[in-house]
Amino acid sequence: MRAVIYTRVSNDQSGRSTSTADQERECRTICERNGWDVAHVLTDNDIGASRWSSKDRPAYRQLADTLQPGDVLVTWEASRAQRDLNAYVQLRDLCAERSVQWCYSGRLYDLATGDDRFTTGLDALLAEKEAEQIRERVLRGKRSAAIAGRPAGNWPYGYLPVRDPLTGRTTNWAPDPDRAPVVQEAVKRILAGDTLYAICKDFDDRGIRPRSGRTWVRAHLRTMLMSPSYAGLRTHQGEVIGPASWEPLISVDDHRALLAVLADPARRSVERVVAKHLLTGIARCGVCGAPVRYFGPKSVSTPRYQCQATSCVGRRADAVDDLVTETVLSTLEQQSPADYVADDPEAAAALREASELRARLDAFTDQAADGSLSPAALARIEARLLPQIRAAEQRATRRPTALPDDLVGANARATWEQLELADRRRIIRGLVSVTINRSTAAVRQFNPADIAIDWL
Repeated sequence: MRAVIYTRVSNDQSGRSTSTADQERECRTICERNGWDVAHVLTDNDIGASRWSSKDRPAYRQLADTLQPGDVLVTWEASRAQRDLNAYVQLRDLCAERSVQWCYSGRLYDLATGDDRFTTGLDALLAEKEAEQIRERVLRGKRSAAIAGRPAGNWPYGYLPVRDPLTGRTTNWAPDPDRAPVVQEAVKRILAGDTLYAICKDFDDRGIRPRSGRTWVRAHLRTMLMSPSYAGLRTHQGEVIGPASWEPLISVDDHRALLAVLADPARRSVERVVAKHLLTGIARCGVCGAPVRYFGPKSVSTPRYQCQATSCVGRRADAVDDLVTETVLSTLEQQSPADYVADDPEAAAALREASELRARLDAFTDQAADGSLSPAALARIEARLLPQIRAAEQRATRRPTALPDDLVGANARATWEQLELADRRRIIRGLVSVTINRSTAAVRQFNPADIAIDWL
């Protein structure tokens, strides 16, 4: 009799996994004892067989093309072939149609007979039940670990794994002394008004590399920085459920402010080119509201800022730069660091509201952890509070503009001269709005009154 051996092993955390090599060895022993010639050995490695498994089993599918009338299918146990009742029915019917017998756990079954169909069907039900129990245990374990704040999955950039010296398993995360400051710097710069593009370029220029070892990508940096893990918050199934066991790299308030900034649709989070002029993309056309761009080809003797949409307005770039710079510096010179407050009351109120709502949700999560609140009740509360939290965080789209201390007061001009262009642009963007209106002066004359400079 010709035999077809099928082996499978999955990482199902059941504690009963036997390697495919060991399964094949035992199956071959059974074949030798019964005088069966092994024609094929089909193997699916690290692939589950329950209805929850999302992986394809190519070797199992190959059985339909491999089994011939009169063959015997040999598996280590019933669950190696399937842990799903529907899959069992298909295999049973296939074997019955082709007069293929099935041998598992050392016993031979003829699926054309009622008694053997009943016995193998019962084993299939038990295998499916075991798979369900394993899944439930795994899910409970993950939920318990999440509520306790323990880490799961790969550690984020900026952290290193803390491993159990006996088992080698990751028990916690600790700040990476080399990469944690990179994360903190990036968050600080985003809150101060820097773009993702500028940060990526700066990191690349300084030789700071992402985990991939290549170059920084804006979308990847954005996704990375938005992780609640950096604020010491534990997530489960995509939602923050409470504090984590590892040390945070940033505060919870900064994390929520960062989410609000990056979620703001008005934010220019991507600059495709490096701005080389002070007001490019910052100043606006007073006619159509479009941003202005720097226009200075060789054919033009005096470069100008020009409406990038339809050229509604155009004004000498050097004159506008000088006017805006003088307006900002003359105002800052008259202030002191103690008097200067660049805060937004509405943004601060929105952040407080989001923080209070988060605290309420955390309290309910603690009640669910100690059993005084049912999971169903917690789910209803989350469904109600989470949209309110997201709405509050999105309203907090404006942040205080960070200024060097010496830029406020008598040293303002000297400090300004030392700043890079990117820093000057960030400060102007955060302090004033600049609108270039149509000229009211004679041809080729610059009228400062045509430039509206409003403090934010």
